Amino acid sequence: MEPAFWALSNGFCPMDTTPLIASAPALDARFLEPAGFQWGHFTARDGARLRWGHLPAGGSSKDCILVGGFLEFIEKYFEVVRDFHARGFNVWCLDWRGQGRSVRTGATKPTARLFERDAEELAQFISTMSPRAHKRLLVGHSMGGAISLLMLRHHPAAVDAAALSAPMLEINTGNAPRWAARLLARVMTLLGRGNDFVPGAGAWPNLAPRFPPGMSRVSNDPVRSKLMDAWFGAFEDLRVDGPTHAWLSAAFALTSATQGANFLRHIQTPILMGSAGHDLLVDPAAHLRAATLLPNCRLVTFDAAKHELFHETDAVRERWFGAIDAFIGEHIRPAP
Repeated sequence: MEPAFWALSNGFCPMDTTPLIASAPALDARFLEPAGFQWGHFTARDGARLRWGHLPAGGSSKDCILVGGFLEFIEKYFEVVRDFHARGFNVWCLDWRGQGRSVRTGATKPTARLFERDAEELAQFISTMSPRAHKRLLVGHSMGGAISLLMLRHHPAAVDAAALSAPMLEINTGNAPRWAARLLARVMTLLGRGNDFVPGAGAWPNLAPRFPPGMSRVSNDPVRSKLMDAWFGAFEDLRVDGPTHAWLSAAFALTSATQGANFLRHIQTPILMGSAGHDLLVDPAAHLRAATLLPNCRLVTFDAAKHELFHETDAVRERWFGAIDAFIGEHIRPAP
């Protein structure tokens, strides 16, 4: 039986416009690199090179800053990039350290994240790449949603509004008590075993049990649920393995910080939060609690959805983007 708490499935460098389509996996065109997409590297304050992607929208004064979750990378979000670009946004994407083609400290095993550093790098990225005169919408999924909240707490004027998909405010540990999962991750890290995988995790492609189409842990859509595997299979340098004890211990520390009432009540940015009723990776109850504490938050729930709202079925995505469109209409109004 699968262990219960494997529930986790600024300078500027010239852009690289070389397309990936010639060697991309065999996917529908909507999942491949959009025409006109640009690539480059952003230099963090310590000199680290973080990869970005950008799809300009022809003189638009609206910017969407899009960040993904644990394991994720820009290519997985090409369809979502198209969605926001179709809504008139210049879209900016960022690969977190250790993911995608941003700098890595090791091979494919995730190390303990410095989430405060991630938040500062996100703020630096936004201020460097997006003109302040533009209206800014921050879009973050899962781990990226939690980092986004951390950034908003420290940099309240960074963006005008944020749409967060299943933010990682509490980790779903399944049938294992959360305190036991926290304790194990902490003790293993202190004992020098932080680089070991948590129970049930492993290296790709065996980081989690393989499920038949329609039985994914992250999405009910049989095609979108396989996007990560398709890109990992095509490009070895995009791969990231399952969580280690050190990563999980750092993630638990982050969730403890971002759930605090004092932390949440000081975030004034308008926030739209999407929560999946069948989320096996993060705890939807934490979204409800956070929505009651954030001063300007609207919570939208999707009872039948799994973790990845942006990669769910067409029906779920249509409702999610409907909520996003209404939210944009209220909070992202470019100057005439």
